[in-house]
Amino acid sequence: MPAPTLTRYLLGVGRAPDQQDHARILSAVAVAMKITAAAVSRGPLIVQGHTKAPAPTASEYKRALRHSATDVLLSQVADLPELAAVSVAGRPHINQVSTGGRFLLLVDAMHGLGNLDDNLSVGATFSLLQLEPRQTEITAGDFCQPGSQQVCAGLVLFGPRTLLVLTTGAGVQGFTLDREVGNFVLTHPDMQIPGGAHVLTINASEAKFWPAPVRRFVDECLLGADGPRGHQYVMRWNASAVVGVFRMLNSGGIFLVPPTERPQTWLAPLLYTAAPMAFLAEQAGGTATTGTARLLDRVPTALDERVPMYLGETVEVERLIGYIDDHEKGLDAEVAYPLFHHRSLFID
Repeated sequence: MPAPTLTRYLLGVGRAPDQQDHARILSAVAVAMKITAAAVSRGPLIVQGHTKAPAPTASEYKRALRHSATDVLLSQVADLPELAAVSVAGRPHINQVSTGGRFLLLVDAMHGLGNLDDNLSVGATFSLLQLEPRQTEITAGDFCQPGSQQVCAGLVLFGPRTLLVLTTGAGVQGFTLDREVGNFVLTHPDMQIPGGAHVLTINASEAKFWPAPVRRFVDECLLGADGPRGHQYVMRWNASAVVGVFRMLNSGGIFLVPPTERPQTWLAPLLYTAAPMAFLAEQAGGTATTGTARLLDRVPTALDERVPMYLGETVEVERLIGYIDDHEKGLDAEVAYPLFHHRSLFID
């Protein structure tokens, strides 16, 4: 029996009377992601075609791709009566869709654009919230709901394969785009974060600016089998939360976005990245926190609010939370560095 397609899966979701509306919205989002996948695969040709010279600069190409991905998404959902409004990351304007609609869509249509310079993966995130239908215009405040109120959330990874990972609150399903038939096919059913993976995903270039509990956690991992963790860890980083979170869901470990003292530190946009990624993590059996509280309980105060984000295997996240608590109580432990020890491996 062939693996079910996303269309078939959404038809199953849509059989429940209270889920029919958001199944149609997710279908429209999936179509937009297929179109964007084709644009990503064309690279700079989306700007220059086959005749324009000179070739577009990297910034021109990335700007064109972001605009294209956003416009495609908005056009696909523009006539859905179930959808009240859309908020796109980086755009303060709320896109009103349908008066009386009872869902709100949050989208980062193109995440991690810097990876395109080196032909690496980029991604997208989306999240759906519910509200009471009304005839008035939707405002930013309507979107400022805690992540625990999400109806569904997901990520899309545009790489050698185009992957769509989705939760509707009943587990996590992963779909791969089959370009031969033009549909997403279920390839990662009922995803659960693997345990004991010993994978650490964090931006090591900011190590000197990490808060003490994060430095303690990472240092212990890097001491490898001779350290207090007793295991060899590998460290990975791809400058993309979408890539890092998919790796965590698929291969295990922990993904860390700590606050630092550096002014240009990247923190996770709460509504567009942190909340949907936390929803996926919890639905896949993991834990997600800001370091001081459950991430899905955080109530946004603005569309562009940003937060630290730690998510992954529960045992790893809870250990880090313990270190943060120790630090608050002044109980930090010094990490012992033996003269000789096995070093863990850094992987791009």
